[in-house]
Formats: sequence, C-alpha cells, structure tokens
Amino acid sequence: MDEFNDSFAEETQDEIVESTFQFFGTAREIVDSYTHCAICGANLHFTHMTDFTHNRTKETARCLECISAKPRLMSHQLH
Repeated sequence: MDEFNDSFAEETQDEIVESTFQFFGTAREIVDSYTHCAICGANLHFTHMTDFTHNRTKETARCLECISAKPRLMSHQLH
C-alpha cells in the first residue's frame, strides 16, 4: 500500500461515520440541510479523498463563514 492510502486508513479509523438517515423532509429540504451550514446558513465547502483499495471516500464539509465551527466528516462506501 502506498503512503496516501496508509495515511487515509489511519485517519478514517477514528472518524465517526454519519449517514443521510439523519436528514428528513422534502428532497429540497434535505439538499439544503446537507449543503448549508446549520449555524449561519452559508454554503458549505466540500473536499473529498478517495481510498480505492478500501472503496471508501472521506468527505469533509466546512463552513468558510464560521471558521471556528468543527467540520462535518462523513465516510461513504463505494459500490
């Protein structure tokens, strides 16, 4: 395994895996709550790192307006 995948595996071990089951409402409400900050309502900035050896993608959502707010981390299984 290369250095990138080693560091990715270490980072994802301690991470809490969230799911979209926590969202409810109409499709528009779900998209808005997923893509906007819960504190200030600004658009979230998303970054993704994919580990193809384990078929997982780590998604980080940060609000650029609320600098002190903790980023939301999600891990997605690729099929």
